Amino acid sequence: MKDSNILLSGLKTLFQESTDNEQIRLLTISPDSWGRKTIRKWFNCTDYQAQQALLLKKTKGLLAFPEYFSGNKHLTENTINVVNEFYLQDGISRASSRKRDIIHINKTPVPIRFMEMTIREAFATFIIQNPTVNISKSSFYALRPREVKCMGPSDTCLCIYHENMSLLFKGLNKYLKSNSIEHNDSIEVITDKYFVNRILCSIPTENCFTRQCNVCGMINPSDILKENNINLNENASWSQWKTINHKVELFHMDGSFDLLLDAIDSHWTNFLLHSYLTAEQREYIKNLRLNSSDSTYIVAQIDFAENFTIFHQREVQGYHWNNKQITIFTVHLKAGSINKNVVIISDYMLHNTAFVYVAQGLIVDFIKTNFPSVEKINYLSDGATNHFKNSFNIFNLTRHKDDFGLAACWTFSSTGHGKGPCDGLGASVKYTATRSIITSGTSISSAEEFYEFTRNLNYNAANTSITNQPPIHVFYIKSTTVEHVYSEILKLRWENLNKTNRIKYIRSFHQFNVRRDGTLVCQRTSNSIDYTTFMFKTNDNSESSIRPVHTLDELDVGKFIIINENDDYLLSKVKLINHLTQEVQVQYYEPPFPATIFYVSRSRNRNINNINIDSIVLLIRHNPILGEQGEVYLNPEQFTNIKNTCEEL
Repeated sequence: MKDSNILLSGLKTLFQESTDNEQIRLLTISPDSWGRKTIRKWFNCTDYQAQQALLLKKTKGLLAFPEYFSGNKHLTENTINVVNEFYLQDGISRASSRKRDIIHINKTPVPIRFMEMTIREAFATFIIQNPTVNISKSSFYALRPREVKCMGPSDTCLCIYHENMSLLFKGLNKYLKSNSIEHNDSIEVITDKYFVNRILCSIPTENCFTRQCNVCGMINPSDILKENNINLNENASWSQWKTINHKVELFHMDGSFDLLLDAIDSHWTNFLLHSYLTAEQREYIKNLRLNSSDSTYIVAQIDFAENFTIFHQREVQGYHWNNKQITIFTVHLKAGSINKNVVIISDYMLHNTAFVYVAQGLIVDFIKTNFPSVEKINYLSDGATNHFKNSFNIFNLTRHKDDFGLAACWTFSSTGHGKGPCDGLGASVKYTATRSIITSGTSISSAEEFYEFTRNLNYNAANTSITNQPPIHVFYIKSTTVEHVYSEILKLRWENLNKTNRIKYIRSFHQFNVRRDGTLVCQRTSNSIDYTTFMFKTNDNSESSIRPVHTLDELDVGKFIIINENDDYLLSKVKLINHLTQEVQVQYYEPPFPATIFYVSRSRNRNINNINIDSIVLLIRHNPILGEQGEVYLNPEQFTNIKNTCEEL
């Protein structure tokens, strides 16, 4: 009897220490003769538990597990992460560049992002891109990150192609709606997707979007609308953005419905091509970021932020009209799952190609320090012609490997669609400075002080971070540095360019790659099969490919040179430089010059040897093309320049 009491006492203790589900499960071992009140009294449980235990025992037997179907299954952590990443994609939402559009999450300033479509459209896009993810629309909406807002503010810097077509469709739908009410008809809302589906081929190609398709290239939106019985002489109203006397203004127009259709047709060709370029570049940039890594290539998205205007908490009358500004250049680096934010501050107020060139030097040094295994930089930017998409900047791109020691290419977004993480960086640094000036009385009177404030703020944040890394890496460029680089390097380089030899229709290209011989490959979109090649020419061709060597400081390991050995001019590759002995270890190539194809020398006397600097005749500025078997090819310009120099000698 004593043992039985101990056993029953232990059972009661086990019941009290168990979870709710386990307690109901234990209650099922009660004798069949016990009712709800007896079970409640003996186990000291609730009426609800006793009732659930009796029902469970009756339906599933002793010690059965209770099941509840009143709630949905929890979403997996992976599903939540996929939805969050989707909301933060460019194209789904965009970061605001305004300094007041900042919120604090876990005491960290985060730029607000605004949806570029409705939640319904975003959900439909998500299901198409992630068909294996099972999620309801309500859950999708609930998972929207705090910094992503549904309704955007009054927008600026909108794409004129999309906005003008949107205004035309707005006028079209307004007319069709009023016409359908009069005739008690129902009509769907007309959008660009409506015309794309009705006009283009079922599986559209690039020719369809460029209006070169033999099937759909001659069909206009008006042809689709005129299929309905519409009175073309009825009045309609619409709006358009137009440039008059170099000023952009919004005009409101009234006219016949036929004139509205003519306006839509006149905009359709450019809009269709622009929409295609936008979609192609957006998808390419998305995959470009996903496929980047710290061992292959890194994506460097760059942009100028709106200048920061210096102000003070307390200002005298008249200062507002005489305040200074600060240049802010933003960089977002992505290599696989690693993201780095860089902001370059300067007192140089011109947003031009010279500043971009100096900034590139800082970016490359930062990449070499933090990503030593990266082999290539893929620059990403909008198509601003003042500082990015112009012949001078693309010419610098062909010299990138020689100037900075790292290969590079350039990807441009379509016109008016260059918003990205850089906008949030500019907004963040301006917001923190503005907030500190207003609330704490911080004094910032120059670009240097703005740089010191921003750098110290991020270094202090790094001290409290788990990774010990600042949220933003901050650098400073003096205006005198940009002016010196321009006068000593860029001015001579650009003046030496043949002014009649420029890239035609440069604004129509969105991808620029550089071959090893310096040839530029230009593509309409980054995925285009067709491309155009271009080689920059200089007024003095001999300066563009070779130059004499006077000191060892002019040489780098891996460079190709021409040496004179017993009156034979030999192509050689620099293997090692010994400044102490003033000698260079080289790898010989055969045959002797003149030739255009060379192979590594197998001769014992001409394999790897040490030579004196006096034996070096020429340095080839841009390395020749290397073949798969190690052979070396001189391009025609290099061959001609070397041949002429050797004949003079």
